[in-house]
Amino acid sequence: MRKPTGGPDEVSMGSIVGIFGVRGEVRLHLHNRTSQHFARGASVILVAADGTRRPARLKTRPGAGGRVLGRLDGVTDREQARALMGLELVVPKAQLPPTEPDEYYHHQLLGLQVSTQDGRALGTLVEIHDSGQVDVWVVRGDRDHLLPALAQVFVEVDLAGGRAVVADDAVDP
Repeated sequence: MRKPTGGPDEVSMGSIVGIFGVRGEVRLHLHNRTSQHFARGASVILVAADGTRRPARLKTRPGAGGRVLGRLDGVTDREQARALMGLELVVPKAQLPPTEPDEYYHHQLLGLQVSTQDGRALGTLVEIHDSGQVDVWVVRGDRDHLLPALAQVFVEVDLAGGRAVVADDAVDP
């Protein structure tokens, strides 16, 4: 996972990872592949690794094999689409839809202090890996802990308090 390039009031939704077809569609890596945020079309900011930014409008659709495909207004051929590969998709946090109970955006979780139920400090949640059906949260402390984002592992997430609690039996002593 590369370091996000958006600003403090923005959140990365994913990136452009390839091209699809000959009419300018792109293949996307979205942090939440099931999100319908862009399905009807929505504003996005395209951010290059050097910080160059440009606004765009993105509309997504499902592709074969669980892929997410997208069309950006004004992009009509393969070469235009190829030029967008590697760009990050960023949106203002205020544009995000509200979450359901026990549902979180990555930017809300990163930086949480993580401890066990018995109070043992494990470290800070520093990364989230999309590993298919269950995300893996990376907690960095005296050592790294790779923990599945499951309710039986993370028994409490307190965004206001800046902490998450892990079941005692979910980590080695």
